[in-house]
Amino acid sequence: MKKLLLVVITIFMLACEKDQLEMENLGENVSIIGTWVDVNNPLISPEEGIMRLNRAEELDADLYGFIFHEDGSFTERKNSGWCGTPPIAYDNFEGSWSPLNDTLIDITVAYWGGTLTYQMWIVSLEGDELGIRYLFTEDRVDVK
Repeated sequence: MKKLLLVVITIFMLACEKDQLEMENLGENVSIIGTWVDVNNPLISPEEGIMRLNRAEELDADLYGFIFHEDGSFTERKNSGWCGTPPIAYDNFEGSWSPLNDTLIDITVAYWGGTLTYQMWIVSLEGDELGIRYLFTEDRVDVK
């Protein structure tokens, strides 16, 4: 019984250590953990492909946004269907995130048509303002 307890405790400690090490990958950008909402339209800076978001207490019912949870889970509030013509209906979709380094994050999240995997590049993070660029299949960065 003592051996079983020791094995369970060891596995738990290793799992916590892995989470801490991944969070350390964020370096100074660890403050990205929290809720971010797009409150500035137009959504994207066309010349740079950068989206600007602000820190918020909670997701807005009628705006795009997401939450980086400390436990590695991810909530993205986005278009709930295939139609992007206003008025747009929003819903929350659950997923996960993992920092690859201090500016690059892997994200896997559900959407109305299945599951999507992409990377998010932290372009800037200053106080309550976040600038990101989405990297989809053709733009993904391979970090080893």
